[in-house]
Formats: sequence, C-alpha cells, structure tokens
Amino acid sequence: MKDWKRYVTGLSLMPVVLGIVYYLPENFFIYLMMIVAFFGFSEFVSMFKERKDYMFAPVAILLMILVETMSGIGAIGNFADLTIGDISGAFEKLRNFVLILAGGAAMIPVLSLFGADPVERKFKRMSLYLAGFFYLGLGFGLFPLVRHYGTDHHWLAFALVVPWICDTAAYFGGKFFGKHKFSPVISPNKTWEGAVSGLIFATVTGVLMGHFLIKGEGLLFAGAVAFLIGIFGQLGDLAESLIKRGAGVKDSGTLFPGHGGILDRTDSLLISVTVIYISLLIKHHVF
Repeated sequence: MKDWKRYVTGLSLMPVVLGIVYYLPENFFIYLMMIVAFFGFSEFVSMFKERKDYMFAPVAILLMILVETMSGIGAIGNFADLTIGDISGAFEKLRNFVLILAGGAAMIPVLSLFGADPVERKFKRMSLYLAGFFYLGLGFGLFPLVRHYGTDHHWLAFALVVPWICDTAAYFGGKFFGKHKFSPVISPNKTWEGAVSGLIFATVTGVLMGHFLIKGEGLLFAGAVAFLIGIFGQLGDLAESLIKRGAGVKDSGTLFPGHGGILDRTDSLLISVTVIYISLLIKHHVF
C-alpha cells in the first residue's frame, strides 16, 4: 500500500509541475533550474559524505552558472537562417558556455590538491565533484533548452510525462506480472516484465502526445523519441540506483517524504531531456 500511495502522490503532482512548465516566466524557470541543480548537487555529494568539504561552495556556484549559460545556447535552430547579428550573439553565448565548462574541468582537479587528506581521499573527492559537475550541470542545463524549443513548451511536457508514465507502468507491470529479475544485484525489485510494460506505455504516450500536442514533428518521430526515453530512462533510473548502492544509502535525500530526494525524482528526467535534445539536433541538422 505504501508504494501505491507513493506513485499516486507522484502522479498527483504532475499538474503542478506542468503548470510550472507552461506558465512560469522564462527567467524564473531558469532560476528554478539553477536552484534545483544546486540541491541536486548537494544531495549527490552528501551521499558520499563530501557535502561539508571546502570544494562544495565554489563548484556548486560554477555548476549553477553552467546551467544559466546553457539556457542561452539554443543549438537546435538552423544557423543558415540566422542574421549576422544573430550569429554573433549565438557564438557569444556558446563561448561563455565553453569557458564555464572548461573552467570547471580545470578548477576541480586543482582544488582537489589542497588539504592534508590522503591521496585516496583526494582522488575520490576529485572524481565525485567532476562527475557531479558534468552530470548535473549539463543535465539540468538542458531543461531550459528543451523548453525554449518552439513557442508552446510541449517538448518539455513530453520529457516529463513520458518517463512518469513509463515509471508508473513499469511498477504496476512488475507488481502484477513480474517474474524475471531485470538487475537483481543493483535493483532487486525491477523485472523484465515491468521494464517492457514501461517501454510499451512510454511509446504509446509519446504517440498520443505527438498526435494531440506535437503535431509538427510527426507521429513516427514522437513515438521513436518516446521509445528511446522508455529504454534509456529506465537505465538512468538503474544507474542512479547504482550510485546510491555505491554510497550505501537508500534514497538520495529526504526532500520529498516517501519519495526520496531531488535525484530520486529526476534521474529518468535527466535522461529524457537529453534524449529529446539530441533527437531534435539530429533531426534538424542531419536529416
């Protein structure tokens, strides 16, 4: 009964989140993503008991700046349609993004050198902060980019709804039909039957959203993107379970009672926005 309440509560929050997606002003949405990235990064390092380290504040600030600079890239559009002024502005934003990215890649290893900790502790800290900076900074930075695509914000709604439906269908599919363990070492409760149920419902949801909302992209494209989200989103959830097992914790945090922390709620969403962004890039610049 506890798990049922967990999923019902999660789905009941969907209207609130979709309201933010469709109605929150652009600048406020970017600020919100910066805040979410900050707390997600805090959870990430806290799982490994590195939250109080001297590196946290400078890396967390740099991570939030990375999210903000990514929001202005807009790399989905066709550069052939840009004017000279537009090209200059686009490359200025791209330059800022690269500077922050390179700055983080250089600064984190240097900061790891300070202190009297053993070499093993320094290496662990460096690896942890580098992983969190790139994984969460780039991941949460994609939310504003996907939201900016077009004028209706439907693709970001797509990025949220499809993995939510996939996650719920996977749970109930595994609950009623699950017999074969999907990954018993990392996540003993996941089954192949649940994974297939999630994949089917994710694809159907994508096709329906493609028909009613994202009409300009085509049903086949929407269905294919949803299919990929169904696969990689579940793998992303499994990867987060691996991180938690490596850290020896059950949940990434306690921000949402009964639901864990930010990373517990966004693991598959980070994969979802990545799949959508890459798919749109390929469609507009390859085909």
